[in-house]
Amino acid sequence: MAAKLTFAPGDEVSFLNEVGGGMVLSLVGRDHAKVRTLDGFEFVVPLKELVMRAKNSSYAVSDHHAQLRASDDRMMERVERNKGRGASIANGGKAPKPVEDPQTVEVDLHLHKLVEDETKLSPSEKLSFQLDFFERRLNTAIRERKKRVIVIHGVGEGVLREEVRKTLQFYEGVRFDDADPRRYGQGATAIEILHY
Repeated sequence: MAAKLTFAPGDEVSFLNEVGGGMVLSLVGRDHAKVRTLDGFEFVVPLKELVMRAKNSSYAVSDHHAQLRASDDRMMERVERNKGRGASIANGGKAPKPVEDPQTVEVDLHLHKLVEDETKLSPSEKLSFQLDFFERRLNTAIRERKKRVIVIHGVGEGVLREEVRKTLQFYEGVRFDDADPRRYGQGATAIEILHY
């Protein structure tokens, strides 16, 4: 990413992640320097957190500029850490928090979340178990007058998705479509319950 940082004793530097700067007193190992601040304190600082102040020049990295650079670096770290969860530069590198709606019920049909040992079930038993669980949860949501049910069925071969949607065709007062792909990908169905 960056060129090799070289500093020598006597160099004047600014801190990237903090206000202020100082003078390099000595190099510590291959990637740290002992710096005396303008206030007289001495610290060992990683070289990557230092910026050379230009000698005999009116230009020097201001504390404000160093703070901006450090802030940008922290934001890029957040974006990288939260990549794949909706983080971007536009939202400050923070993944959006899921909206908790008391009128929405999520039903996760992934088998490993429903049974302790799925290896003892045949494929037809697995599907039957998942569909029974789905119908019980849907009926409970209808009875409790919830507005939405999000069914997480996964992508897979699409068998469970199709069976869920076939089942929904027998229910009056429900509409369904794909759930928000930004939050659930392609593996969920959103059901709107219409209460009359």
